[in-house]
Amino acid sequence: MIMYKSERAVAAGARSVAIRPEWVAVHTASIRILLIVITMLFTIININAQTGNADKYKYTFTVAKDGSGDYKYIQEAIDAMRVYPLAPITLYIKSGVYNEKIELPANNTDVTFIGEDVDKTIITFNDYSGRGKLTTFTSFTAKISGNRFIAQNITFVNNAGRVGQAVALYVDADKAVFKNCKFIGDQDTIFSAGEASRQLFVDCHIEGTTDFIFGPSTAVFQNCTIKEKTNSYITAASTTPGKKFGYVFLDCKITAADEATKVF
Repeated sequence: MIMYKSERAVAAGARSVAIRPEWVAVHTASIRILLIVITMLFTIININAQTGNADKYKYTFTVAKDGSGDYKYIQEAIDAMRVYPLAPITLYIKSGVYNEKIELPANNTDVTFIGEDVDKTIITFNDYSGRGKLTTFTSFTAKISGNRFIAQNITFVNNAGRVGQAVALYVDADKAVFKNCKFIGDQDTIFSAGEASRQLFVDCHIEGTTDFIFGPSTAVFQNCTIKEKTNSYITAASTTPGKKFGYVFLDCKITAADEATKVF
């Protein structure tokens, strides 16, 4: 029979305790399980603390040009938002002309923009494709990528003029909703991006010159006014093969500027 050193010591009358290797293995496994449980408890406590600590994690912001809000610029408010928030975030935008290029990244989910007045709450910029290294897809005034985004009572403008592609809204967020908003531009006013994305435009006004609603997403336009400024095409859908729907227009009205005699 083979005896471990500690067992020989006991057999010799020494005051010692035998430690078998299998006991060590069991003890080590128990410690690992305990550490995992402790880590999970700390995670739960941390999440609860984040949810309850309103001072540390704001979920309501106000932007005002006159300095009466939390920020003067919309992008500053976006940058201050918690990513993947534990509750929906609301940004109130007071009336004013916000001359800035804004981007809501994909990790800023569940965000709502509420303007004070659709005719007085205006986000505008003047980038266009060919300006420096800009392309159609980087010429946007506003880019919205965070899923479940909502906008109400806001006007989005690209005021570059008739210089080619100039996007007012680039939206690749899924389940994005725009209600009572205006989109004003010339060529390529709205880029509804994201092959798997779905977007809804309700009670909106959209105007442009050529292909001013374009992209691969599934987008529903309900009770919207669509204004063609010149003799050209309104849409340029790039619906991917196999999709049941691309652009869907429900109870919409098409109008035209005086110079437009043919609309496609």
